[in-house]
Amino acid sequence: MSETKHREDELLQPGTEEEVHEHEEHDHHEEESFVRKYIFSMDHKMIAKQFLITGIIWAFIGGLFSVFFRLQLGWPEETFPFLEYILGRWAEGGQISPNFYYALVTMHGTILVFFVLTAGLSGTFANFLIPLQIGARDMASPMMNMLSYWFFFAASVVMFSSLFIQTGPA
Repeated sequence: MSETKHREDELLQPGTEEEVHEHEEHDHHEEESFVRKYIFSMDHKMIAKQFLITGIIWAFIGGLFSVFFRLQLGWPEETFPFLEYILGRWAEGGQISPNFYYALVTMHGTILVFFVLTAGLSGTFANFLIPLQIGARDMASPMMNMLSYWFFFAASVVMFSSLFIQTGPA
């Protein structure tokens, strides 16, 4: 009986550290590059951060547009020399041209609704919270999830650039 007990103790208490680790195989992952980890990440939390940061940037741009056109709306006869400095030919003499005023209002609404509320907030919360709430390790299709962010980003840049063409966004 004591021999059996002694044998059980040997099995429960490993010998040296080399004996314990000599048969274990480790998968060593290479460190991801900055581009792979932060820009083209397939991690749902990083994609949520990308949506959040992009949404904050678009909210700032939309808010800036709001300040520009509300200055013009609040004081229609006043001139604002800094507007000419910032907006160039669209605010000659410190007053926003009527066509560019409508373009600012249009882009302000488009940016805040489609880029901040729809994609920015829903993309952030859907990517960050839902996998955590259901206990999933990751999204079902991480590549599609990454592509959804990059399509959103490309579409928002293309739509924003329409402000700078002759016909404008409106």
